[in-house]
Amino acid sequence: MTNQIHNAFDSIKADDKLKRSTKQFISAKHEEKTQFFRKPAFRRAAAAVCMIFVLALGLEGYFWIQTPVSYISIDVNPSIELALNRFNRVVSAEAYNEEAAEILKGLSLKWKNYTQAMEEIVDGKEMNVYLTDEAELVFTVATDSGRNDELTSGIEAYCGNTGRKCHSYSADTDIVDEAHGNGLSVGKYYAYLQLYQYDDTVTVNECKGMSVSHIHGLAEEHAHCGGNGGGQSDEGNVQDQSSTDMSSSATGHGQHHHRNRRHGG
Repeated sequence: MTNQIHNAFDSIKADDKLKRSTKQFISAKHEEKTQFFRKPAFRRAAAAVCMIFVLALGLEGYFWIQTPVSYISIDVNPSIELALNRFNRVVSAEAYNEEAAEILKGLSLKWKNYTQAMEEIVDGKEMNVYLTDEAELVFTVATDSGRNDELTSGIEAYCGNTGRKCHSYSADTDIVDEAHGNGLSVGKYYAYLQLYQYDDTVTVNECKGMSVSHIHGLAEEHAHCGGNGGGQSDEGNVQDQSSTDMSSSATGHGQHHHRNRRHGG
């Protein structure tokens, strides 16, 4: 840089003494600026800024990967709900009754693929107590349409291999907050909504003590008998199924019929 300054001044017509002093001044300023950027304090400040930037990106990525976008409820009598991130990995597993809490107590499910998490829950010895020959294993998926097919396909494959009575339903993610606000898994709350279509006297608290298969069974009975409760009948939403048939019903029907209603006992 110093040589460039000297070469630039060689073509300028001026007093030699003035040219020399000007060159020296500019060179000194350039060296002063260079030395500033070489100072440890500047380097430390620059490193701190870079670190803050990296941490900000890291935190944003961490929250992004931790954010649930899908939910799978696993209900027999124990009521368990898995929250999944964008990669279908478990970010949380919640128990919605005491039986479910006992089952989850010995399991470490976070970051596992949803199919692996389901296997560990359903095939565990704690769950085996509830999976009698008469018991029905009900899965409810709440996610956007782009992920629904993949999740339900995974559940269908699992049910086909397990040889148990399995039912599957699809719910709208719009009911997730409502379900949790009422202290229910998405699966049990969705079953309540189906029953509420035919019997608008049923309450959330009443359904808390029922199994999901029993609630769906009551809704099916109303549907077959042409029930005319508070909501409109939609027999396509609740279907008869064989032990491993998978039913994907319309989502969230009936929720607008009760949204302003107190869900008391």
